[in-house]
Amino acid sequence: MNKFFLKLFLAFILIIKSQAFGQKLPPLDLSSPRATMNYFLKSMKAYKLGNDQGLDQAILALDGRHIPNTVKDFKLKDFSRTLITVFDRIEYIDVKNIPRKVADGIWYYRKEVVQVENKDHNVEISIRQVQRDDKMVWLFTKETMTSLRFYDLSLKGKKVAKDVVYSQSPKDRLKEYLPAWTFHQRFLLLNIHWILLLVITLFSFIIDRIVRHYIAAKTISILKKRNITFTEKQQNRLTSPFGSLAFAYVFQTLATWIDLPSDALVLVVKACDIVMAISVVFILNQLLTVICLYLEDKARETENKFDDIVVPLIRKTARFFIYAVGIIFIGDALELDMKSILAGMGIGGIAFALAAKDTISNLFGSFTVLFDNPFTIGDWVKINNDIEGIIEEVGMRSTRIRTFHNSLLSVPNGNLINANIDNLGRRRFRRFNTTLGIDYATPPEKIENFCESIRQIIVAHPMTRKDNFQVYFNSMGASSLNILVYMFWEVPSWDDELNEKHKFLLDILRAAKKHEINFAFPTQTLHVQQDPGVTYSPEDVNFDRSQQIANELASDRWNAPNRSSKLRLK
Repeated sequence: MNKFFLKLFLAFILIIKSQAFGQKLPPLDLSSPRATMNYFLKSMKAYKLGNDQGLDQAILALDGRHIPNTVKDFKLKDFSRTLITVFDRIEYIDVKNIPRKVADGIWYYRKEVVQVENKDHNVEISIRQVQRDDKMVWLFTKETMTSLRFYDLSLKGKKVAKDVVYSQSPKDRLKEYLPAWTFHQRFLLLNIHWILLLVITLFSFIIDRIVRHYIAAKTISILKKRNITFTEKQQNRLTSPFGSLAFAYVFQTLATWIDLPSDALVLVVKACDIVMAISVVFILNQLLTVICLYLEDKARETENKFDDIVVPLIRKTARFFIYAVGIIFIGDALELDMKSILAGMGIGGIAFALAAKDTISNLFGSFTVLFDNPFTIGDWVKINNDIEGIIEEVGMRSTRIRTFHNSLLSVPNGNLINANIDNLGRRRFRRFNTTLGIDYATPPEKIENFCESIRQIIVAHPMTRKDNFQVYFNSMGASSLNILVYMFWEVPSWDDELNEKHKFLLDILRAAKKHEINFAFPTQTLHVQQDPGVTYSPEDVNFDRSQQIANELASDRWNAPNRSSKLRLK
C-alpha cells in the first residue's frame, strides 16, 4: 500500500514537472515594443507554471543599468515578479495591440496617477529603445521599475484578470492573503519587511548558535585525540567566526527573498559580504593557530630544534597572506576596483621597494636564518661580541633574544646576514678554568695527592671530557699556592653545566677535607724584627751537590703515584 502511494506521489510530481517544462521558453527577441512584451509575458508564463528558467530569461527584458551589480540579479527578478502581478490584475494583454514601431523611441503601456495611503503617485509602465552590447533593443524602463511598488499597492485586493495564468509561486500566493497594513511604509521600509527582517534575524541567530555548538563539539573531540587542550576563551575564539559566517550567509540568503528596496538590499548584501569575508579571515587564522599548535607539539617531541624555528615562521607568513587576501575580499565586497588598486601598487612598486628596503632585507635575513640555521630556539648566542642572550623567537622581521638581564631584545634579521654569530649553545664541550689557592704551609706530598684526587674525580665524572684536562700546581701567589684546574664539560645546556660544576666543586671541597688541606685567602702579615736577622751557615759553591739534590727530586717526582699524568705522557 505504501509503495502504491509512493508511486502515485512520484507520478504526480512528474506530471507537474512535465507541465512546467512543457511550456517552451521563447527565443530572445527585444527588437520592438511588441517583441519585448511578448518575450516577457511568455517567459513569465513559463515561470508561473514552475519553470524557474523563465524568470532568468524574463529579466533580460528589463533595463537594470541603474541597479548596483551586487544586487542586480535579485532586484531584476523581484521587479519581474511584481510587473507580471500588475499585468495580471490589470488585464489579459493581447500583444497584437502593441505597435511594432514607435517614432519617438519610447512606448507607454500605462501612464497615470494612482492613490496609495491617501497620497497620489505618478506611475508608468513603458518600454524604451536603448543600446546593449552594440545593439539597439527595447527594454522596460527605470521609471517602470520605480513605479511598480505603488502600482502594486494600488491594485491590492483586485482579482486576477480573466484568461490569465495564475502564478503557482508560494511567494505570490502568500502575498494575496497578507493584510493591507503589512504593505504600509514605516521608517523607509514596509511593515512586512520589518517583520520578515526580525524573523530572519532570529532564525539566523539560531543557526549561529547551532553551528557554534556543533563546531565546538567536533573541534574538542578532534583536538583531544591529539592531546591538544583549549580553554573556554580559546574555544569561543575558535568557534565564533564559524557562527558569524553562518549568520551572515543565512541572513543574506533570506533577505534577498523578501523584496527589499534596492538601496536597503544593497546595504544588507554588502554588510553580509563584509561580515563573511572577515569571518573567513578569522576562521583561517584560528585554523592556522590550531595547526601550528599541533606542529609545535610534534616539534617538541623531536630532538632537532630546527622545527622550533620553522613553525613560528610558517605561522607568521601564512597569517600575513591570510590578512592580505582578506583585505582583497573586503575591498571586493565594497565594490572597490581592486585591479586598479593593485595596478597602482605596481606602478609605485619602485618607490615602495625603496621605502621597504629594510623590510625586504629583514625578510631575506629570516630566510638566511631558516636555511643556513646559525642558531635555533633556546641557543645561547653572542652577536658581534655585543649582544648576548638566549634565542626566544625567530620572526619574519626580527629575532627576539632574552638577555641575561631578562630584557627582550629584538634584532632585525637583516643585521644577521653579515653579523658574527658565536653560538655558545652548540658547543659540544664547555670549558671550565679555575685556580685553587691553598695554604703556603701545605706539604708538597699533600699537594701532589690533592692534585691526583682532583684528576681522578674528573676521570670518574660522567659529564667530563676524559682526553683533555689539566690539574697542576701552577704558580706561587702572594698569599697562596695556586693549583690550575683546566677541563671541559660535555653537557647540552648552560643549566646542566652549572649543575655539574656545582657537584664537581663540592667534590673538590670534600677531597680537600680528606687530605686536610686548607684553602688560602689574601692576607698580609707584619713581622717586627727584634734580632739582628736570619743567620745562614756558611756554604761553599758546589754544583755537584746541586746536581745531586735535583736528581733526588726528579726520582721522587717520577715515582709519585700520578697515574693520569703518566697515561697522558704515554
